[in-house]
Amino acid sequence: MAMVAAKYDLLPNQISHWKRDFHQGGYQALKPHLKGRLPKVKKKKRKALKKQVNKNEIERLKEELAQTKQELYDVKMDRDILKKSLALFGPLRLDKKHK
Repeated sequence: MAMVAAKYDLLPNQISHWKRDFHQGGYQALKPHLKGRLPKVKKKKRKALKKQVNKNEIERLKEELAQTKQELYDVKMDRDILKKSLALFGPLRLDKKHK
């Protein structure tokens, strides 16, 4: 093992570690492993959750748009009523001679 380690410029402990892993788990034990912690939510669940959040957001925005349209309609109606009343009754006359 020392000769192999020297030939490939490796530490003998690394070769011993690989040998032990191979005896315990075979070829699969020598394959690279994912680093870091596994995500709490799997990718499929994350995508489904994201779609659900997007659907909720779309519904909320649709409701907000409907409410805004209703408010705009109400304001336009108020404006039109004021225009009509101004045309029918004329401008307000405020007398400054209040006693």
